[in-house]
Amino acid sequence: MTSIADEALADRVRMVLDSDWRLSGQPIEVRASSGEVFLKGAVDNPELKDIAVFIAAGIPGVRHV
Repeated sequence: MTSIADEALADRVRMVLDSDWRLSGQPIEVRASSGEVFLKGAVDNPELKDIAVFIAAGIPGVRHV
């Protein structure tokens, strides 16, 4: 069961990732549960994965990625 707070956090992470020019258009699925964020998808290279994790981890409310 996903809470409204989890959905809001996932939406916020998704919005921030989509607004980054390096990650825009990358098929990254975002889920959240109690402040833990899960990223799923394929990116063009390992550096983009690290960038996505770094950006997500810096968003207020995210406890772990």
